[in-house]
Amino acid sequence: MRFLHHIQQDLKLFIYLHVIIMIFRWSFIAIYSGQLNDANMHDLWLTFWFGLRISLKTAAAFTAVSLVFATIPASFLKKWPGDRIRLIWGSISTVVLSFLFMARIPYYRVFHQSYNIMLFNGMKDDKTAIWQTMVSQYQLWPRLAGCIILAAILVYLWYRFSQTKTWTPKQYVRPVVCVIVLFLPVFGIFCRFGGAFNSDSGVPWEDAGQTRSHLLNEAILDDGQALYRAYKTYQRAYSKAQRKISPQELKDAIRTLGGNPNAKTIDEAFLHKAPGSPLKTPPKEVVLVVGENYALWPLLPQYQDLGLCLSGEKLAKGGASTYQFLAAGNGTITSLNGLFTGLPYVGLSPNYIQNPDGAYGMGIGMLMKKMGYKTVFWYGGLSSWQDIKAFTLREGFDEFHCSDEMPPQDEGTWGVPDGELFNAIQKYMAKDTGKTFHMIMTTTNHPPFAYNVDAYGFPRKEVTEKLPKTIPTDKATIDQLGHIWYADNVLGKFIDDVSAKDPSALFVVTGDHAERFNFATDVSLPELSGIPCFFYGDGVTPNMLPPEAAGSHLQIIPTLAEFILPQGAEYEALLPPLTRSQQAFNYRLVINKGAMMEEKNMHDMSYEKYITAANTIAIWRILKGNAMP
Repeated sequence: MRFLHHIQQDLKLFIYLHVIIMIFRWSFIAIYSGQLNDANMHDLWLTFWFGLRISLKTAAAFTAVSLVFATIPASFLKKWPGDRIRLIWGSISTVVLSFLFMARIPYYRVFHQSYNIMLFNGMKDDKTAIWQTMVSQYQLWPRLAGCIILAAILVYLWYRFSQTKTWTPKQYVRPVVCVIVLFLPVFGIFCRFGGAFNSDSGVPWEDAGQTRSHLLNEAILDDGQALYRAYKTYQRAYSKAQRKISPQELKDAIRTLGGNPNAKTIDEAFLHKAPGSPLKTPPKEVVLVVGENYALWPLLPQYQDLGLCLSGEKLAKGGASTYQFLAAGNGTITSLNGLFTGLPYVGLSPNYIQNPDGAYGMGIGMLMKKMGYKTVFWYGGLSSWQDIKAFTLREGFDEFHCSDEMPPQDEGTWGVPDGELFNAIQKYMAKDTGKTFHMIMTTTNHPPFAYNVDAYGFPRKEVTEKLPKTIPTDKATIDQLGHIWYADNVLGKFIDDVSAKDPSALFVVTGDHAERFNFATDVSLPELSGIPCFFYGDGVTPNMLPPEAAGSHLQIIPTLAEFILPQGAEYEALLPPLTRSQQAFNYRLVINKGAMMEEKNMHDMSYEKYITAANTIAIWRILKGNAMP
């Protein structure tokens, strides 16, 4: 009889948690309902159906704890406090689900996804800046207060629900118990596969996206399943990097990428000869600006009327550029890792892994140093972030400068305003240090978006009046648009000022990543994930890059080499320059035959082999060093 009582209490917990999850799911959809776009009733039905099924997993996982630690012991031990344990565990589960739901709302606004791999990548980020951003930009304290109130109400309802009477049969008790015991594993399997008895007919998180709406596809995953997705994605990325690679596999990979498998080192395997510089005058100063969240979308025709990136438009018209371009990683540090090492992102963190062979020869710092330039890295944030100072100095940079050296700013959590950073760089340039390569990582276009952009001249009213339906109209969004405008505006002034003083200066401008702007409706993958790449300076013409040019951060390195080096000069690079590239890839996306798509949706097996080869070389180079086996 005790077993029957407790198993019914477990069933109550299962039902209660499942109902809460479903309520949270539809509340999330209601909050972001402006992004439903052209979703119809069929899409909503699919969301309900697949969400109902996949959340069986989450509710069952929580309930399993009660089954193991409350029901089973209490069935054999008369004095075991099963009801108390279950009540406490049910309360804890309710609090956890409430917290995850409340945190998911701002998380989705930032990353346009429910919990994803950035959750784990962020654990290595600047904790103080993250905390201040949560407080100032994402209303931590009001949300936390709301979470406490919500959790308190739901815990109370769980207490009342758990106190309802259970059914006690007057006869056939043992047969009923036997049936339930036999049914439990069947029900467990049914929940495990999301309302099915095998993975083929179940609802795994990988295949949960069944609608035309990105929002609804994300809503199908409850918070528990979204966390599981984040964990599995991170685990897969890391486990891929830890796989065993044979010497022959490494040589085959080098051969696939057109390298020399008989070279003494991996870097030497990718020696290339420059065809000769197309520039009239060798640049005295080369400047690479990696703009924080300098995304492609404001430059696209459907958004140009907003006038957010007039400087970018000027660079595109007056220089060589491509809009078919991908960030090396899924965040700032992973993209910088790609530029510093010249290697694709494979789930490892070279900034924290000491390279036994010294600097990566295919990285941008070493390239420019070998080309005779003094190398200087500028960061608008703090030197403690992601061990960035030590990393840059060991990867070919002679100097490192950051906001630590500049007057303190009250507004920016992540550093100084871009304008102040550019002013500091121009003061440095005035010293005439000879041939210098400046790599600049900005920080302004980043939460908490706290700068008074109106004081800098942001045309708030004009931009608001021109907003397309794809962009929300709330103040927070307009503030973010103001930061996009400000970052682009001061970038343009900086380039103009430097060009006036040094007409030979060569500029490269790109973004560290995209996917940080919260559109009101679903948009295309290029709008969401694309970044631009501009080459600008004296002698740089649009025809220096073919119209079909496509690439990623890694291909800035060989492109710079071929724009600057004289004919026959050697340089090292894993991938081809943009002048000879019509395909691109990063950790998740590919550009193939003029279309951007997720790699998993690509059916070009030869290019898939190419990507695998590049990743193989990166894994070996990071973990085992430069020497060939």
